[in-house]
Amino acid sequence: MTSSLLLVNDLKKSLSKELGETCDVERARDILNQLDQCEMTLQILSDSLVGTVVSKFKANEDSNVAAKAKGLIKKWKQLAKQAQTSSSSTNVKVTKAAHSSPPTQTVEPKMAATSAKKTSAPAIDALEPQEWDNLPPLRKNTAKKLLAVFELSKESLGSADIHESAIKSLTTDRASEVEQASHEYAKGNKDAYLDKIRSLVFNLKKNTQLRENVLFGGVSSESLVKMSPNELATDEKIKEREAQVAILKDSRRLDWDQANEAKVNEMCGIKGDLLKASLFECGRCKSHKTTSTQKQTRSADEPMTVFVLCLNCGNRWKC
Repeated sequence: MTSSLLLVNDLKKSLSKELGETCDVERARDILNQLDQCEMTLQILSDSLVGTVVSKFKANEDSNVAAKAKGLIKKWKQLAKQAQTSSSSTNVKVTKAAHSSPPTQTVEPKMAATSAKKTSAPAIDALEPQEWDNLPPLRKNTAKKLLAVFELSKESLGSADIHESAIKSLTTDRASEVEQASHEYAKGNKDAYLDKIRSLVFNLKKNTQLRENVLFGGVSSESLVKMSPNELATDEKIKEREAQVAILKDSRRLDWDQANEAKVNEMCGIKGDLLKASLFECGRCKSHKTTSTQKQTRSADEPMTVFVLCLNCGNRWKC
């Protein structure tokens, strides 16, 4: 590995730590400036995947950081286009040379179709890592499911102009790491292994931010398998659960009637003078502005005694 690639990888790791709400603007700007000064090639961009992290800063709240990130991505896009143009011109020359040479052998149509089928089969098998062939069928199928989940982020990876082969390498590596971490976490218990995989596949599909954090190295595979269900859930799901817990706690309050009196009155259409009205009429001033309380003053099989206070004249009585 060259020194330039090592430097870019170190800067990428440092920059990835500034993702999120706790972003140090000065540090992020300094790292972007250092990346701008690095000697960059298409090979380094494909091997380091630094564009995936830099593209996250294009929407940064700080205008200087956002502008610097956009400038770097634009610069690297031009570098990629130049490299692709030069490679395509070389391919054109090779193609012309091939067409100029006389054909040495004629292949029958049926033979050509058969050979095409034979060559296409290894290409499909090559999409999966060879080390997966050594895994038991259950673990291999699990790795395939995780790979399918990580490939849902192909668009975000492609927005950073990463080569398709580099994207495939990244997603397969992460699928292998998560599967291996889940296997070690279960410690040979098949049921625990399947439960963990089901939970990870479900939450990684739903939680785009978590999936991209795992892909970009922000969350390690070992940390991922140890996360609780609340940590794996999306922000919307967490807020929904917190709201349900708050409602449950509120319903258990002994003073719920007093705390929610305004809401109940609003739902029932009680407003204005009706808020001060009561079912009890004062025998002294004939006012309905009264308040009442109930107490059990007699035996348990007797009804409660109601104590009424007139807010207009201060008269008290019991019913």
